[in-house]
Amino acid sequence: MTNIMFFTFLVGTAGSGKSHLTASLESMLAGRGLSVTTVNLDPGVTNPPYECDVDIRNYVDYNDIVGKFGLGPNGALVASIDMAVSYVADIKDEIHDANTEYVLVDCPGQMELFAYRNSGPLMVTSLSEAEPTLALYLVDSNIARTPEGYIAAMLLGVSMSIRFRLPQLSILSKPDILKEETVDEIVGWSAETYLLEEALGKSESGPIVEFSQAVARFLDELGGGASLLPVSAKTMRGMDELYGEMQRVFLGGDNLID
Repeated sequence: MTNIMFFTFLVGTAGSGKSHLTASLESMLAGRGLSVTTVNLDPGVTNPPYECDVDIRNYVDYNDIVGKFGLGPNGALVASIDMAVSYVADIKDEIHDANTEYVLVDCPGQMELFAYRNSGPLMVTSLSEAEPTLALYLVDSNIARTPEGYIAAMLLGVSMSIRFRLPQLSILSKPDILKEETVDEIVGWSAETYLLEEALGKSESGPIVEFSQAVARFLDELGGGASLLPVSAKTMRGMDELYGEMQRVFLGGDNLID
């Protein structure tokens, strides 16, 4: 009997902590008695912090592509993803043969190269197909610690939502590197636009203030600035809340293990 498989794609800028959150999510879900398949879609990764059940590196050789075509790191990643599209049916078969309840897909670090070419969204839709699917967009705390950095990160999140056309949860990744008051401030920006506008007014001057505040209001209208959840793969902070949000998206709040 084939289970319904709940697909979660982890996306974010390089260094935002996607691979480590994949590992922590796998541990958390397994600890709840749920079966999990981990999928690595980054051809250039060397030592992911989890055991890859399905691995794109078994289908394309990033280093061989670098040498054969004389490409740089970004060009080789683009070529690898484009080549991997021809193997998407095989990768999908591997995932479905595992027949687990949850599928965690760790996407390439250079998110813009994966998301803005047709091959990236094509892989996402082809792998998950009709299964319940969501994206976790990781907002790097290093970027979001300033109001202008926060706005830039959330605009990128809206762009990801448009490209992948999936329900999306925004995660404040690596909150453990910030002071607690800074984490609270960032979460406040996501909940109340006026707090973000006030912070922009204090940190910027001139026309950039009006521009940034207009963008903040635009994000609020789109819902692109809401529901930022602090989650630490290191301390496991926020993992229970993240699980609850995932259940809300997948099952309308019902618990799979009940």
